[in-house]
Amino acid sequence: MTSRPGEKRHDPRCALALGLVCGLLALAPPLAAQESQESWSGVERVIAFADVHGAYEDLTDLLRKVGVVDADLHWAAGKAHVVSTGDLLDRGPGSRRTMDLLMRLQSEATEAGGMLHVVLGNHEAMNLLGDLHDTTPEELASYADYEPREVRERLRGVWLAQHGEGSGADFDARFPPGFFGHLAAFARDERYGAWLLGLPVAIVVNDTLFMHGGPSQVLSGLSLAEINARYRASLLNYLSGLDELASAGLVHVGDEYENRGALAEQRLAADPPADAAKQAALADAVQRFAAAERDPMLDADGPNWYRGAALCNEASESDVLEPILAALGVRRLVVGHTVTRNQRVASRFDGRVIKLDTGMNRDVYHGHPAALLLENGDARVVYADGNGEPVPVPAEPIYASSPVIDEAAVASMLADGTVTLGAARAPGVFDAVVERDGQRVAAAFSEAKGDAAKREMAAWQLDRALRLGLVPATVARDVQGKRGILQARPARWMSQADVEAQSLRAGGWCALAPQFELMYAFDALIGNEGRTRERILYDVSDWMLLLTGHDGAFGTDKGLPKHLEARPPQPGAEMRRRLAALDGAALERAVGDLLGDRERGALLARRDALLENTASAR
Repeated sequence: MTSRPGEKRHDPRCALALGLVCGLLALAPPLAAQESQESWSGVERVIAFADVHGAYEDLTDLLRKVGVVDADLHWAAGKAHVVSTGDLLDRGPGSRRTMDLLMRLQSEATEAGGMLHVVLGNHEAMNLLGDLHDTTPEELASYADYEPREVRERLRGVWLAQHGEGSGADFDARFPPGFFGHLAAFARDERYGAWLLGLPVAIVVNDTLFMHGGPSQVLSGLSLAEINARYRASLLNYLSGLDELASAGLVHVGDEYENRGALAEQRLAADPPADAAKQAALADAVQRFAAAERDPMLDADGPNWYRGAALCNEASESDVLEPILAALGVRRLVVGHTVTRNQRVASRFDGRVIKLDTGMNRDVYHGHPAALLLENGDARVVYADGNGEPVPVPAEPIYASSPVIDEAAVASMLADGTVTLGAARAPGVFDAVVERDGQRVAAAFSEAKGDAAKREMAAWQLDRALRLGLVPATVARDVQGKRGILQARPARWMSQADVEAQSLRAGGWCALAPQFELMYAFDALIGNEGRTRERILYDVSDWMLLLTGHDGAFGTDKGLPKHLEARPPQPGAEMRRRLAALDGAALERAVGDLLGDRERGALLARRDALLENTASAR
């Protein structure tokens, strides 16, 4: 049975300062035994699941359904390897029960000749580091056995003395029952903290890399062992720095996670110690903690936060993903972290990436708990709410103008849905809404005839042939007696001109620079002389780039557009591969009904020049 924290862990000198409770994050205690092995081969059956988020009942239903456990929740999978891709914690009340179950199953699996692997997710790291903004009161309450009542009462009394008798409600809101017990339970020498700190952030089973978020450039050139070692070191550096500042009274238990470093610096400046050597030592500690806060392994591009493989444009993200997979000797990546568009397992990058987070916590995500089965080189899925039969993993289509309706379906809606025009954005250009079968998408209708309409359609069809997802779904259509182009728009969008006029800073999970490189390559290919700031759009929800206004493209000039001559585009390996595959036959299939022989010939000549320029620059 887990021991309760004693008085030594709750030194009243810390309580009086309302600093971090002494000893909850003790300096450098021994960790639990770490998994010394990080890759396995020759495994006949692999079962994986993702992002439980405290949905204990949903998880156990799923594990029973796929035969990982029996009716009594004991290991029943024999020599199979079962992988959790992380995020067991937060958002649901069953987080602790989930950890207890998996910790027990790890032992039972080993005894049976199998293995249960748990990969760290960002929410495990958040709980270890004290970022509890997604931890529910029900979760905190489950750690009440770690929180002696007298300790809570003493800390509450100190708070009241400092903030007044009427501040008790504020204390209870900031520190719900179990809050201090949670801090104790996740200490490095306690059951849950030690277990989590011993877990890897990436493993390989057979030919598959399992991670929570995915690999970014931060991991470039690192071996699997180095990835795990560096990540664990980053966690420990942060925790050790936090301990040092808390012991000096520079960080308090009520401090917001993201403000700890800044608050420590302010407190040191406001009340510096008289001893110059001590002040210098504390200043150094503050700076070291600031560096630990900025550690790339723990930041947005770290291995359990990065969403590039799940969300970003495959034509550019392949240049990040493929070298890392090749260096690690794997052919496939399985990730959680990012809930799939339709709460069903999907693949990207021609099956090289499988997105496994289907929103298991149904109360929060309304998803479909799923288990991935990898056997005999095949990948299939079993859903807890299905009939138990494994089904194939479908490829995720392109989503550009809608987060829930793919572009092919959007184009179909534009072609025959009911169109309602709104306000004019410019002469002959109107906002629009298109509805069909209870679904609706935003759009823009532009009056256009003849070659101008054909060029807009050619841009869309060529974008589809190259699988870029840069040009929103586009159809030629008559609306209210006017001939023109109906083109999809995100629900919330703005142009580059709008962004600049409002001095906004575009940002999202996917870097803008690679998206712009794709735009430059596309404009070079189609000979687009008409790209303006008004014709560069953003989906404001995620700051993904969209391109519109191609009525001035597809001419017969074989050279680069003038605005690209000074700095010719440098498409990456994946875009070069797609361009090279665009031969005459493929181009005719894509746009032969819209462009003549001369226009197609000029496009291929520009393609060749683009590839030659790129090769000579390398």
